[in-house]
Amino acid sequence: MKIASFDLETSSLLADFGIVLCGVVKPWAEPPVVFRIDDFDGEVGSDDSRLVRRLIADLGQYLILVAHNGVQFDRKFLNARAVRAKIEPLDPRGRIIDPVWLARKHLNLRSNSLEAVSMHLQIVHRKQPVDGSVWQRAVLDHDRQALDEIVEHCIQDVLVLEEVCERLQMFVGKIDNWGSAN
Repeated sequence: MKIASFDLETSSLLADFGIVLCGVVKPWAEPPVVFRIDDFDGEVGSDDSRLVRRLIADLGQYLILVAHNGVQFDRKFLNARAVRAKIEPLDPRGRIIDPVWLARKHLNLRSNSLEAVSMHLQIVHRKQPVDGSVWQRAVLDHDRQALDEIVEHCIQDVLVLEEVCERLQMFVGKIDNWGSAN
């Protein structure tokens, strides 16, 4: 069964005001694969359609995806950008294991963020904080080093995510067509 965790980093929390800066797809127990907005001509611009197309094509090969808050954010953002660019969206009925939902339902923590859940579970990998000014420099100044830092943050997120999902897998029940696993 092909499973991958994934994460997006975007310029905004709203798809009609932002773009995908990068996405990282980590096939289970394999190295992460990085997709960046500047993979095309080395420039960061407002057209993320080629990045979105490549991400959706890569994600489409997996039977199950793992994404923290992936049901409410990552899939919706990616699909909003795809529909705008007239690209076939990521299957809206695709199966997603979303640890934020597992934590909400089965754990009683102060927060269900990936950082809070991973700290509670004493996960080896740690989330890497990124200052807001880094996002501003990446988006507004097209600063490649700032984008590198955001990409590294995204890579760390999928590493943490895979460990969290391994620890919470006993709570994964039926994965239905709406993308929930509880």
